[in-house]
Amino acid sequence: MTMGDKDILLDLLLVETEKLKMKKTDIFNVERLLFGDYMAGIDGENRPYIQIEDLTLLHTKINEYLDDFNSSTKHPMKLVLFLDACDHVNRICRVLKQPQGNALLLGVGGSGRQSLSKLATFMSNYKLYNIEVVKGYNMTNWRDNLKFCLMQAGVSG
Repeated sequence: MTMGDKDILLDLLLVETEKLKMKKTDIFNVERLLFGDYMAGIDGENRPYIQIEDLTLLHTKINEYLDDFNSSTKHPMKLVLFLDACDHVNRICRVLKQPQGNALLLGVGGSGRQSLSKLATFMSNYKLYNIEVVKGYNMTNWRDNLKFCLMQAGVSG
């Protein structure tokens, strides 16, 4: 979305807010409108899905999750999480929480698609299954990997 597109959308939203007799500040009360269920740090199913108003707290919380992830894995990720990266992690978390949620992440190599997805999966308390294609990988290996993944998702919950 270009800046021109954002300006057009903002103008349309402001026209609609005037119809509701509301001010811009009543609706757009923060720099970025973000929601998430990971800010309380509670594990389990009943995490509150709340608006994230403090971007500094968001950045700190996601870095804490990254530290927790790195301490619990054999392959730690050395990431520098700037605000836009935190925004992307937030989006991936939201998509993963949707029923049958999935996303196609596009970008150049090394842009962080896989790393941010791993972090978002960890933050959402999900298991990650990653197929690694190595030399000698064939259709039999593919079927075995797919069978294992589907059994984990369907049978083991």
